[in-house]
Formats: sequence, C-alpha cells, structure tokens
Amino acid sequence: MAKFVREFPSEKGGKTTALQLQKRVFRKQLELAAKWSRPVSVHCVNMHGSFMEVLRDVLRDVLSDAKRSAEASGGMKGGDDAAYRCALRRAFPPAIAMHSFTGTAHHAKEILEFEKELLHPESVDDGGRKRRKPKLQTKGMEPQSDERNAEVDEVIFYFGFSHVINHLMCTSEKARRKGMEAVRSIPSNRLLIESDVHAQEDVALGTAGALAFVAQVR
Repeated sequence: MAKFVREFPSEKGGKTTALQLQKRVFRKQLELAAKWSRPVSVHCVNMHGSFMEVLRDVLRDVLSDAKRSAEASGGMKGGDDAAYRCALRRAFPPAIAMHSFTGTAHHAKEILEFEKELLHPESVDDGGRKRRKPKLQTKGMEPQSDERNAEVDEVIFYFGFSHVINHLMCTSEKARRKGMEAVRSIPSNRLLIESDVHAQEDVALGTAGALAFVAQVR
C-alpha cells in the first residue's frame, strides 16, 4: 500500500447526476485513506460547497452512530466517550492538504472551523450543528489568538499555494486580491509551498517563486 493517497480531483463539471457520483466516489476515497491512515491531497476548484457537504456527511454519520450506540448501551460512559472520540478522528484521513488552494479567506475559515468541530466533538450535536459555548471570564490570564490555539491542537488541514496557480493564472485584480487575503488568513503552521510544475527541472524555480509569493503577501 502506498504511503499516501494521491490527489483527489474535486473539480466542477457535468450535470447533477455526474456531480452526485463524483461526491460518492470522493467520499469513498476519503474513507479508504482514513481506513489505511494515509494523508491525502485534494484539489478543489469551484466546489467548496460540495467539498464541505461530503465532510459534514461523514461527521454527521459518525455522530448518529455514536448516539444510537449510547442509547443501546444505556448512555455514554467515560470509556465510551474516549472510544467515540477516537472513532470520530479515525473517520477522516490523518492529514488533508488543499492543493493549490484557490478558495477565499472565508472558505479557509469554514474548513478550519470544521476541523475544530472534528477535534472537539462536544461542541456539536448529533445533527452536526454547532453548540454555543459560554464565554469564560478568566482573571489574570492572557487571551490566546486563534493562530496560537491552532498551534497547540492537532493539525489536519493544510493549504498549499504556488506562484503559477495563485499568482500567474489570476487574470483579474479582484481574483489576486482574494487570493492574497486567503494566504494571509492561513495560520503559519498550515502553509504549504508548492512548485506545481510538470517538469522536474522546473521544481526549484517553481518552489522559489511560490516561496517569494507567499512571503511577499504575508
């Protein structure tokens, strides 16, 4: 078995029936990667909504199964809670790299919020909806930023950027502005630099260009 599962195409195209087939196949690929504990690369182009639907479908199914299991056994016990957390985490690949990410800062935020739900299942109900948590007033403690908290938690999602896709192929000023906003929104420990070139001799130049692009934007 390979040490990783290759890029999953998740690009817009075809009629509704074809799209539903794509989503089913994509979920099966995610399940395969989760089963064998393999990281994956996802190229999602103009399909953010469908991508999130698949992720939430998996989360909702795990939550529903856990609820039925708890009801059958007379309620959730301490040991069951630990086993449930483990099952929830193992329902997804250990790492998901968003290859040549062309989404917006809002899309990135939504993905990272989903990650929090996955790592902290107590924050959602069995329907996959967020639970509101009371704000705690703690005296004498410095509040932590989202990026600082992200560095403490386990990391699942990474975001890759390349000079070719995220700069050269952005033909409008609006697209470039949204792309730069997305780069700035990503916590530093989740950034990936990608050459995204076809020829091996172009890898070094492509990587250097991506590094320069991200550094300038940040």
